[in-house]
Amino acid sequence: MAINRVIGATVFMTRSYLKEPLAFVSDLIIPLIMFMIVHIGTGRGVESLIGILIVIAWSSGSFALARKLGSYKAWRLMDMFIASPLKPIEFAIAAALAHLIIIVLPATIVTVIMILISSINPASLILLIASIIVAWITGITFGLYVYSKLADPFKISSTANLLNLLLIILPPVIYPISILPPSIQLISILLPTVSLKLVALHLVGISTGIGIPIFIPTIIVIVYATFFTISAIKQRIFVE
Repeated sequence: MAINRVIGATVFMTRSYLKEPLAFVSDLIIPLIMFMIVHIGTGRGVESLIGILIVIAWSSGSFALARKLGSYKAWRLMDMFIASPLKPIEFAIAAALAHLIIIVLPATIVTVIMILISSINPASLILLIASIIVAWITGITFGLYVYSKLADPFKISSTANLLNLLLIILPPVIYPISILPPSIQLISILLPTVSLKLVALHLVGISTGIGIPIFIPTIIVIVYATFFTISAIKQRIFVE
């Protein structure tokens, strides 16, 4: 059955990723340094931590998935799945689920820090988990979009690194959006990662500092996810 094949592939890939668990924790070094700077400088450390959680989920769904699919395409390993019981679309689903599983450890570390420095209640934690899932799903649609648009699979990694800079490091995802001039705030909201953070802040009950109602970033996220999904489907990237 397809479900059994996906579960088996997910377990296999998760085990292979977990052979180097410190690699996932090391990815938190720069974000946590930024968090300490934000917390000391502005007192908005919780917002920074929520931004880090969005970054972890988004990156897992987008850049990590795109690179994984690109590497299989580059070495023509994807052809193996066309002739094997595990179909290409099932492989993509398994890869996405495996990446979701491996972010549990770094996400837990960030959440524990958040609990220690704030009074987050259990209900807010549930909504925060929901926000992480939404960011992961949106990231997946973006990852498939990037994968479908690049004819040369060797360019996927470098492109993902550039997009990582443009969508995660430079915009106000880890640092507060409220420290930017109003005109820059409005422009930054148009980025999916920033809108995802604003949605998470609203759901958890933390002020965004700029008075933007939740329906605006929500609509932006839905538009992006829909566009990325339709674009990837049109490319017929998993036609057997």
